Amino acid sequence: LCPAPRRTSPLPHLPRGAMDDPDDTDLGLAGLSPEFQAMIGGIEGHTAHFVKLIERRTQLSKEAAKKKDDEVYLESYGELDIHEDMLKDRPRVEAYQKAIEFHGPAWKSKGDVSVVDVGAGTGLLSVFCARAGASKVHAVEASRLAYFCKQIAEANAPTGSIEVHEVRAEELDLGADQKVDVIVSEWMGYFLLFENMLPSVLSVRDRYLKPGGLMLPSRCRLHLAPLQDGAWRDAKLDFWRSVSGIDMSALVPLATATACEKPQHRLVPVDGLIGPAMEILNLDLHTAKESDLRRFQADLRFDVPPGGRLDGFASWFDCDFGEAPDKLSTAPTAEPTHWRQTAFYFRQPIEGGGGITIEGTVSVEIHEAFSRGYRVTFDLQAPGRKSRLESFELR
Repeated sequence: LCPAPRRTSPLPHLPRGAMDDPDDTDLGLAGLSPEFQAMIGGIEGHTAHFVKLIERRTQLSKEAAKKKDDEVYLESYGELDIHEDMLKDRPRVEAYQKAIEFHGPAWKSKGDVSVVDVGAGTGLLSVFCARAGASKVHAVEASRLAYFCKQIAEANAPTGSIEVHEVRAEELDLGADQKVDVIVSEWMGYFLLFENMLPSVLSVRDRYLKPGGLMLPSRCRLHLAPLQDGAWRDAKLDFWRSVSGIDMSALVPLATATACEKPQHRLVPVDGLIGPAMEILNLDLHTAKESDLRRFQADLRFDVPPGGRLDGFASWFDCDFGEAPDKLSTAPTAEPTHWRQTAFYFRQPIEGGGGITIEGTVSVEIHEAFSRGYRVTFDLQAPGRKSRLESFELR
């Protein structure tokens, strides 16, 4: 029940039928019985209380959903197979190892260098840091692997150099006056940001990194390039047109909706990139804020060559490690990693005809229902063509 708003003007004397005519007069509640006015006031108070209750429950529901997302996320990293994939990723491991070894001599020269490894997992990066010259490494791991991380540290690093903290990064407590020289973390997910682990790293940075301290990685860039990939479209969509001589074309719309609802994590063909890469995000890890990750947008402009076709976009990222010369790249032209590339395939491709220029935007924002996912939306225009809006769930 939504009560009428209170008004204070007096109720005028109206001839019969006058209420049927438009009238701007403020009728209000004056002139009604005190009992009736009290009842309306009570309803207003009850309604306001109910609205506050709904708002509180909505907030609690969001917090409960995020807590559940976090629990599932941490449980997944308690399984060994995901760590096996990462440890077998040679470009990933070597990029971190070379970067840490590059900075090691400066750490030894300075002496008493302390490091926080956020999301330490098996302890690989912690051991690299301890061996390179860090005097103290705080390995932060919230999953059940913390138990094994302690054993691995004891077996591979100088005694007492690694301390394992079995807590979430946000709950890490090193003491009010404690500061560290370096924060290292392998927080990157598909499309760089998936899993939304970076805010945890930033929470540690904001509380414990010394002024002028080092972040590893120090800068990350997210790239996007227009893609033509007929092989994927043939294999995943057109396949359904005829299966063993049976017409299954009725399933093509379902296959298209299913395959194009979410991005595909795969190795895209280098020769399928029909335009140069466009940088859509550049993060300086020393200054980046959590708000930078909630939503961002980038302009797009590229050409589809004559006879070409835009099937969608391929994305990848690369990372710097301070002054270290070696970078980590997940580009199609680089050695494959477990991240591969993230491809966004349109439900209906855009034909290039005699060649067209496409302009528009890509918007990236935290997923409305899954706190560790994202929604990616492309809004594109081309001369003489209808506008194209394509949205994908990264979850």
